[in-house]
Formats: sequence, C-alpha cells, structure tokens
Amino acid sequence: MERRYAIGLDYGTLSVRALLLDIDSGEEAGTAVYEYPHGVLSGKLPDGSPIPPDYALAVPEDYLSGLGQVVRDLLRQTGVPPEAVKGIGLDATSATVVPVDKSGTAISMLPGFESSPHAYIKLWKHHGAKSYADKMYTLADNRKEDWLTLVGGKVRCEAFLPKTLETQGSDEAVYKCCHTFLEAGDWLTWYMTGECVRSESMAGCNSFYQPGIGYPDEEFLRKIMKESEPVTRKYKGRFVPLGGCVGRLTQRAADSMGLLPGVPVAAAMIDCHAAVAGAGADRVGDVTAVMGTSACYLLNSHTGEGIPGIYSCTFEAHIPEMFGYEGGQSCVGECLEWFVDNCVPESYMKEAGQAGIGIHELLQRKAAAIRPEQRRLVVLDWWNGVRSPLMRPELTGVMTGLTIYTKTEEMYLALMEGICFGARVIVDTFRDSGHSVERLIAAGGIPMKSPLMMQMLADICGTEVRVCESRQSSARGSAIMGAAVADGTKKTSRILKDWIHKLGAGTSAVYDPDCGNRAVYEEKYRKYIRLKEIFENIDSKGLLNGEEDKK
Repeated sequence: MERRYAIGLDYGTLSVRALLLDIDSGEEAGTAVYEYPHGVLSGKLPDGSPIPPDYALAVPEDYLSGLGQVVRDLLRQTGVPPEAVKGIGLDATSATVVPVDKSGTAISMLPGFESSPHAYIKLWKHHGAKSYADKMYTLADNRKEDWLTLVGGKVRCEAFLPKTLETQGSDEAVYKCCHTFLEAGDWLTWYMTGECVRSESMAGCNSFYQPGIGYPDEEFLRKIMKESEPVTRKYKGRFVPLGGCVGRLTQRAADSMGLLPGVPVAAAMIDCHAAVAGAGADRVGDVTAVMGTSACYLLNSHTGEGIPGIYSCTFEAHIPEMFGYEGGQSCVGECLEWFVDNCVPESYMKEAGQAGIGIHELLQRKAAAIRPEQRRLVVLDWWNGVRSPLMRPELTGVMTGLTIYTKTEEMYLALMEGICFGARVIVDTFRDSGHSVERLIAAGGIPMKSPLMMQMLADICGTEVRVCESRQSSARGSAIMGAAVADGTKKTSRILKDWIHKLGAGTSAVYDPDCGNRAVYEEKYRKYIRLKEIFENIDSKGLLNGEEDKK
C-alpha cells in the first residue's frame, strides 16, 4: 500500500520544526529544525536602530526562509517523495502579531520600514503594550464587559489586541500601510494558500473574539483610542474552525517547500494547543503541561465559564467538543538557562566537561542527592513576570533562605521547585473553580530531560504525571490536523476527535506522587504562598502598596 504522510510545522520563538507523520500507522518518519538567523530582536533592529528594553520582536524573512528550508530538509532526510505528502498543519506561538499589506507582505519587508519596530513581528513575550492593556482592563472593568470574564478578569499586555492598539497609537505610518494584523500562524497559511483567513481557535484565545458575537465592540475601542478608528477594522479574513481546511498549497509555496501544489492546509493552531492534540490528551479533566522556554497548562472541560487568573476559555480551542482553558508561566526553561549563564561557577563547567555531560545534567544529578526535607530555599518563579493567576508582567523573581554556605545545586533545585509550585497554583485555580484535574500530561522539552522535575511536579501537585513520548508534540498535533484535512471528507468535531485519538502520541513515563515527599512539600508550598502574598503587593518602585502614602 502506498504510504501517506502529513507534515506538521511548529513555529517557536527561536526556530521552526517540521515533523513527517505516517497517516496510517502514526509513525514519526522524521523531523527537521531551522533556527532563525536573527533569533529574538531585543535592544536593536537588524539595521542597528534601537528598540525599548521591553520589546521582543522577530524578522518575518526568518519565518519564510524557515518554511522553505525545513520542509526540503525533512523530505531529503527521510527520502519521502513530494507526492506522498497529503496534508499540512501548522502551529505558531500565540499572540505573535504580524502587520501586513494587501498582498500579504509583512510591513517590515517593505522599503522604508526597516527602522520601524512596529513593522516587525511582535512576539508572545513582547511587553511594550502594557499601557494599552491597562487602559483596556480599566474601561472593561468599569463597563462590566462580559468578555473580560473569559480572559481571567484581566487583560494581558501579551495578548493580540493590546499589541495592535500599541501600533495604532505609536506608529501612524505602519498603521496606515497595514491592511490587516494577523497571528503569525494565519500569516503563514496565507503565504501557503493565497487565502487570508483567521484561525477561530487562535482568535478566541488571544483576540477576545467570541463566535456569534465578535470582538469587543467598536464603541469600547473608540474610547480606548480617543475616537480613533476601531483597530478591529484591521482584522480581515474569514474564520476557519479547529481542524478546518484554509485552502491548498499554491505553486509559489510548493516550489519554495519542494512539494506539489494543491496539498490541503489546515487552520493554524497555537503551539501549546497543538501539543494537546499531539499528546492525545482528549479526556475531560486532562491538563496538558507544555513545558519549554515558558509553560502552558491546558485543561479540557465540558463547561465554559471564565476562571479568574486563567486567561483563555474557548470552545474547541484544542480538542473538539470541549472547552479549552489556558493558564501559564512566563519563564520556565528560560529561567534555568539564565541561571546556568549567569550563576554557575567555572569549576562546575569543568566538572561537567570532564564527565562528558551537559551542565544541566550535572546540576540535576547533584540536586537529586538533596532530600526534600533538606531543601531550605524558597523561590517565586517570576523571572519574567507572572501570567497566571496574577497577570502582572512587572513582578520579579525572589529567592529566600540564602546563606554563605548555599551551594549552586541548591539554588538550581530551588528554581525547579519554584516552577512546580507555580504550576500547582494554576492547577489549584482549576480545582477551586470546580473543575476536575484527573491527570497531568507533560509535553515539551523539559519533561523528557528531567525525571527529577517530573517527580517533583507529581509530588507537589498531588497528581499523576504522564510524559508524552513524542519529542515534538506540537508539530505532531499540527501533523494530525494535516492528516484530518487530507482525507477529503466533510469535517465534523467527531471525525476530528477520532483523528486525534488515532494519532495522538503514547506515554514514555508515568510519575505517581510520593506520599512521603507530599507532606514536606505541603509545608513548603504554604511558605511559597505566603511569599507570594507578600511580594504580589510590591509595586514597580519596590514599595508595598500603600507604603508611599504613609511617607
């Protein structure tokens, strides 16, 4: 029988990954990676123009070059002929904003806009739109807007709409030239198919869009921007639901990717949401913990009421026939990388080199030898602000209990514990709102690399943790969507759910809570919560709320 394949493309912060999935067997035939030459733009643009410290941008050409190169590499490495590829799915980091002209060209690629920061891609961790998010929240709270409850009761500066308001209010030339603002995933499917569409699941999670209702009303937006044009008029394109086909590969895109024209392309997904499908987490009560640079915690539920501090509640966000909730941590793997880059002595680096292992592995070996009752440090995991449940990007990390005798591995271990305590806050937020959490399914880079952290997560959250066996769960989820559009049948939620059940990855390891460790961690978690209560009341000047008034 002729083998049939689907390609899943996973656009991350620093690279794009491609996975080739056998549609019939579920076997991962191969993967390829393309790292963006410019990475994340911070401090300055490619031409040397300065950008503010809270900006995080990317170069559109990197994404297009990656699209062509990574698929060609994938086919070359696997030996799979182009005609065997029957469908394509794609995911991208969420609220990654691309302003484009009528032809679909990113504004920064046009002559005269090379020095304009707002013409570039605004990444998920771009915090330049905080003042606009604050304005949105204040007005929405005063008006008791219904949509505010569905985004956790607050407005994140990382969301799509505040970032586009920022462009409208900060760069008239870019805004005037912009035909539409798109999620990076929608921009890439436009490039592939020639069709300007919007992923309904992405819009529902990051643009405050509700099917049948739309975006926040124009009167609200005019008040935010002092009677200016409502920015949502720059949100063009028809909506396509989860698993729907947005169009077929054009000749131009096919030539770039080394494929045949006419291949169907699925609607884009948010990267962490694609991991839910890729991991086969299709039960009510499943929480998929996607742990990498940052972390997202995605709950499947049959009910759809908003939860304070949980910034997304959308029907069919990631699994058909269910509501998807999303909470997250801003800094997980990136926090551990920061520690290694800035706080590890040279002697440890030499020791790792002599042992022929990486520095993270060495630190985890040393950390594993420290029993839970010996772990004295307590960390607040706010190294890049707080997403859930506080939604305050200005807050910073805290480490307490340090002495002149504290060892490097103790600090590293405390950072890992802090991350797991932050995860429990999110899991408890789900539980306290009446949702069951039956199991945690861990996906992403960290779960496969750190058994220590996975056992810690199980002990602290008091929940079974199952590690997804696919190293590329997001790309696999996108490939599953590609497989679904490849079969040519009219899509229903039930058919899509069958595809996810059939092709979702299995489990490589299971971690059950250790009852002995639970008691120790319960006491330490109370200290974490007390520390959180203190430091969440500290303002941008380092003062407790109300302290300045006393002065």
